[in-house]
Amino acid sequence: MMPQPMVVFDRVSKYYGATQVLKEISLEVRSGEVLSLIGPSGSGKSTLLRCVNHLERIQSGSITVDGELIGYRRSGDHAYELPERLIAKQRARIAMVFQNFNLFGHMTVLQNVIEAPVHVLKVSRKDAEERAASLLARVGLGDKLHSYPRMLSGGQQQRVAIARALAMKPKLILFDEPTSALDPELVGEVLDVMRDLATTGMTMIVVTHEMGFAREVCHRIAFMDQGRIIESGPPEQVLDNPQAGRTQTFLSKVC
Repeated sequence: MMPQPMVVFDRVSKYYGATQVLKEISLEVRSGEVLSLIGPSGSGKSTLLRCVNHLERIQSGSITVDGELIGYRRSGDHAYELPERLIAKQRARIAMVFQNFNLFGHMTVLQNVIEAPVHVLKVSRKDAEERAASLLARVGLGDKLHSYPRMLSGGQQQRVAIARALAMKPKLILFDEPTSALDPELVGEVLDVMRDLATTGMTMIVVTHEMGFAREVCHRIAFMDQGRIIESGPPEQVLDNPQAGRTQTFLSKVC
């Protein structure tokens, strides 16, 4: 049997003022699937990703995660935005790793990782610290628990951000160009952690320009341009035999 969809985008549209940046996007991401969103800058990839946890509000359509409507409740033919406390509860199980790490500079690595589990999930500090230490060891930073972010390289900081995301025991992780802010020699260490994570069955949506990673790790690739999904399919299909002319043009410049 095919895994059930973890994420369902149903005719999702998003506007900034009069400008439509997402145009009736429909897409499913199965449980345990790694989906890569690729495309030129400004195509709507990051905006779509941020809509998944309601960091961006959609104007029409719907997004469900594990069967739960995100950001809204339905009443008849109408949808009403949820209170912030309920949105925060939904976000707690949808982790996001950003381009620029977003670590708390005044906290140690360990403190950064346990902050949300202790204060949001109400995990005991002892249990949170034990899990954090295990996760940091998993991403190769078991010796950095008491270091501060300023003492780490960009690649190390991003690995802390991934450990922090995993500490919330999410059902889904969103990656928004996680290597774009890194020096080239540091990209590999972050991608290695993501490769390892993909083998565990974690559902992941990754906005990336790393075509090698998309080919090797992702189950499916969706190419976006001008707010639409132009085509999607397995990596060998989209990267090696793209059907749309726009996809062919893009890949000829980046591969």
